[in-house]
Amino acid sequence: MTVDFAAETSGGSTAETPFEAADEPAAAPAAIYTAYFSAVDELVEHMRAADVLNLGFRVESYLVTPEDAPETTQVEFEFTLLSEVPVRDEERD
Repeated sequence: MTVDFAAETSGGSTAETPFEAADEPAAAPAAIYTAYFSAVDELVEHMRAADVLNLGFRVESYLVTPEDAPETTQVEFEFTLLSEVPVRDEERD
């Protein structure tokens, strides 16, 4: 398993806007760390832990061709732990 910690974002506080306007979309949750898995069991374990901690996550899957078997592919997963659960847009169809 490989874990990459997200870099802190630089940016000062904005004193001129102490709150978000109702018309503006909310900022996306910050990424805490990213881990890469080839086993679904490990991925599910991380998803359950994020749920217990009430944190959000994003999962992306992709195909990888191993160097020792170039004629085959395997599925790998990128798991990103987020600082909070993302808000879902309920207007989507």
